[in-house]
Amino acid sequence: MMSTETSLKTVVSEPRSLGVKVLAADEFSVQSLMKLGLTEYEARIYVVLTKMGPRNASEISFLGKVPRPKTYGAIRGLESKGLLRIVPGKPERYMAVSPNDVLVPLVDKLNKETGECVQVVENLAMAFESSKYVYTEKPYERYDLWSVRGRDKVYKRIQDMIGEAKVNVCFTTTANGLVRIYKAHSEVLEKAADRGAKVKVMAPVNQTNASVARELGEVIEVRNVSVPIMHFASADSAEIIFIEDIPDDTNVNAGQDVATWTNDPLLVKSHEKIFEQTWSTLQPKEAVKAKAR
Repeated sequence: MMSTETSLKTVVSEPRSLGVKVLAADEFSVQSLMKLGLTEYEARIYVVLTKMGPRNASEISFLGKVPRPKTYGAIRGLESKGLLRIVPGKPERYMAVSPNDVLVPLVDKLNKETGECVQVVENLAMAFESSKYVYTEKPYERYDLWSVRGRDKVYKRIQDMIGEAKVNVCFTTTANGLVRIYKAHSEVLEKAADRGAKVKVMAPVNQTNASVARELGEVIEVRNVSVPIMHFASADSAEIIFIEDIPDDTNVNAGQDVATWTNDPLLVKSHEKIFEQTWSTLQPKEAVKAKAR
């Protein structure tokens, strides 16, 4: 029969070695959970509970290598975050809430927010590069740069650009902007396509503008982008107009739109390159048409 001393040594030594093993294997998990908003002690406790099941405070402190005075505060923190439940008893025990119930939705939300942040940073990067040439103290002597105000004047400038296009037309806009393109520019875009110009339009396609996307897709290339890049239209790699829609509605007869037009080849070609890179990652016309149906 095993002696009392030997039994105690076994009971003490097994949790110690197991706790060290768990923490050594899951140190990366602890660091990752801290990125999701948990403190180090909360993360250590949560990893222990998910790996080893319900435990009391003394076991949690020992296995998670959390100082005893800090254990209860970390436990309450996990409880407030919805990651821990109390199991009544003497002593009180604690169990982890499934990561599927709390952490997976949190990660999905962070992924979405990260994607939106990436888009904002890309837009700001493009705006920054553009500002080097648009907002200068000295006039840019070689190429024209004009400010256009009012939706009617902006659309007149766009139609003049498209009306002379023979090689390509690149257009990025919003979901409502796609409806405005259909109302204001569909005829001139179709004529440009008939002349052999490759006309490409990027915009979010949803239930509101699905029929418009389908009809435009019969004569030009339309691809769905979840978040539109900077709104602009370019023609023949020779001129480009950057547009701020004020307001972003479906009305083509009224609006206080502000635009900047230039024939600076560096600006035109750099933005067309960005357009083509984004275009290549989007659905082809057939997929957008099918979606619109």
